[in-house]
Amino acid sequence: MDRINSETIYRALTGRASAEEERQVAGWWEDCPEECSRIVKDLHALIDLSELSSMDGPRKSHGGLKKFFVRMSWAAAVAVLVLGGAYVSHEMTYDSVSDRLVSIEAPEGERIELTLPDSTVVYLNSGAKLTYPVIFKKDSRTVSLSGEAMFDVTPDAERPFSVSTFASEICVLGTEFGVMADEEDGCFETVLVHGRVRVTNLIDPAQNDVVLYPNDKISMKDGRLCVEKLVDAQDELCWTRGLIGIGNVSFAELMDRFEKSFGVKIVIDREAMPDMTGVGGKIRMSEGVGHALRILQHAVDFRFRIDDKTNTVTIY
Repeated sequence: MDRINSETIYRALTGRASAEEERQVAGWWEDCPEECSRIVKDLHALIDLSELSSMDGPRKSHGGLKKFFVRMSWAAAVAVLVLGGAYVSHEMTYDSVSDRLVSIEAPEGERIELTLPDSTVVYLNSGAKLTYPVIFKKDSRTVSLSGEAMFDVTPDAERPFSVSTFASEICVLGTEFGVMADEEDGCFETVLVHGRVRVTNLIDPAQNDVVLYPNDKISMKDGRLCVEKLVDAQDELCWTRGLIGIGNVSFAELMDRFEKSFGVKIVIDREAMPDMTGVGGKIRMSEGVGHALRILQHAVDFRFRIDDKTNTVTIY
């Protein structure tokens, strides 16, 4: 078919094309998929810049969300280009696109909210990475996670939603839950807010699958999945509201959270760790690491200094 000019492609990718132009672009995708991929990648930066420049609201200056939109616009563009309403109907085209993956990573000190192709909402905590297909398959919805995230899954009985991590496979039909999967530290946890999920142990396949109910928390301990009942699962997911929970963790674990949440390096330069016994509550992230540490000093005995040049905090 005749070559399509960039202006027509741009209008199709940004939802401004006429019905005839959409038919032309959809046909171009079918006839020239390699050229399609190349040009879409070349155009996506231009699309992102124009869309970001017109964004309104308090999130406009949020660095993490900017990176999210930069990545998401390409995924959305490809989805629009490939699906194009009723113009693309061949199974081969659909399947080939459902195999294309998009990865989004929340920068250190940032949190990201994004919507997946099925309208599932995902909140990524600092440093978390989510990988998912541009278009979900017709019989399943599978994503991969490294780090911490919360999922509010759109119900779809015909297509179960699964989260794959280094330690487990989590299968749901429609629910809200949080996952922490840090392979480097060997840490895995899932907290269920509502609905039900089934967790499969990939470290020890001999262990039976575990079904979680609201306010259940499952953790990996010595290769085995262990369940405990929480008073309120929302407390475990307070990071989605810009808060850091400081209860039921050691000082070292809390400093790990501070590092990720504030995007700093924390060095503990003392022989004994401060005692966190009986300490609880939440600290707001928006005030910065210095404020958080000063608040913590009211309950825990330690001192600190901040080196702005190296972005390092030393605890002593």
